[in-house]
Amino acid sequence: MDVTKTIDAQVTLPIDLYQAIAQQAQAHGHSVSNEIVALLVPILGQNSLELAKEFADWEAASDEDWLNIEQTLLSEEK
Repeated sequence: MDVTKTIDAQVTLPIDLYQAIAQQAQAHGHSVSNEIVALLVPILGQNSLELAKEFADWEAASDEDWLNIEQTLLSEEK
């Protein structure tokens, strides 16, 4: 992920969550914004892998369905 390209965004957080992130950011020497990015990047990567696997599973099932349909059509032609 290219973190040099950014867009300003505003997020409303519960106070407790903000304080926890701010403490973690301070411990890591980050700004709160950078800490939020650091927390989100691995999650997005994980979701991308899960989505890719789900798509591959769907595609494989779709291929199997087409093969079954072809076999059914061929058997009906006989």
